[in-house]
Amino acid sequence: MQVRAATANDTQAISTIASQTFALACPPDTPQEELDRYTRENLLPDHFKSTLLIPTKDVLVLEKAGAVIGFSVVDHQPDTLDIAQADGIPELTRCYVLAAFHGTGAAQHLMSATLAAVDTPVRLTVNDQNARAIGFYQRNGFQAVGETSFQCGSDIHRDLVMVRPPA
Repeated sequence: MQVRAATANDTQAISTIASQTFALACPPDTPQEELDRYTRENLLPDHFKSTLLIPTKDVLVLEKAGAVIGFSVVDHQPDTLDIAQADGIPELTRCYVLAAFHGTGAAQHLMSATLAAVDTPVRLTVNDQNARAIGFYQRNGFQAVGETSFQCGSDIHRDLVMVRPPA
């Protein structure tokens, strides 16, 4: 497995991964129409092409045998959350690996490479019902410091805000 900076040629694969895995990050009762709407409004290839052009965002891809199987996005200037420990630091906004590679070490490989590129504290938000992701983030040094909401269409989710000190 190899992690590298994403290019415009990767945006279709990134979009596919995001579209296939986004629902796993949401509560199981999230209406399908809201998941579809969020995907259309935020996870299409053009959205990721635009993200690649923003100098304050880093997009990495995880490859296995030449195929993109995961990606991460770090925003170095995220919006404030009004949580002192989480404001003014980079945010890991996406860290997705295809479900077929869950439990194989692929997500850990991507997370380790992503965090190695950030020499400051970093934050993330995670749905409070996503126990598997919360456990993964805790194993990587993240601790809950507050909560926020995440809007998926008209559905509002409760997210934990987690922060990891620099390595």
